Amino acid sequence: MNEGNIDWVVAIVALLAGIAIGVLIRHFSGSQRNTSQKLKQRLAETELELKKLRESVNTHFADVTTLARNITRQSEELQARLDTDAGTMASDPALKRPRQADVVEDSEEDTSSLHIPRDYADSNGTLDESYGLRQKQEGDSTDPQPPRY
Repeated sequence: MNEGNIDWVVAIVALLAGIAIGVLIRHFSGSQRNTSQKLKQRLAETELELKKLRESVNTHFADVTTLARNITRQSEELQARLDTDAGTMASDPALKRPRQADVVEDSEEDTSSLHIPRDYADSNGTLDESYGLRQKQEGDSTDPQPPRY
């Protein structure tokens, strides 16, 4: 062969080898690209599910709050009706329920009867100075014990 032809053959082989190497690199990097596309799609689907779940939880709590308020309102209406019916129909004073104002006055009296805690006892309590000490007996000849603190 001619030297000029060998240069062309080497150039063509190098070009074909470069194309083959490029195709292989694209093939292997393309599988990672497909994997990352699948992961991104799964992430988007999961975020959508999470958003729907949060919305459903919010609506659930709003519904529960509304139901609780309705139950409270109906309970107060029932209590008021029972109080008025008991006040008008019951002949036994024990069946008559106290009004809300009476209950408030009783609770105010209870708070006034509270006292501040003390760090001493009136007499013979657990905080008394002589608590836990033996009393001196007439026939006892042992030395007196010092007070225990």
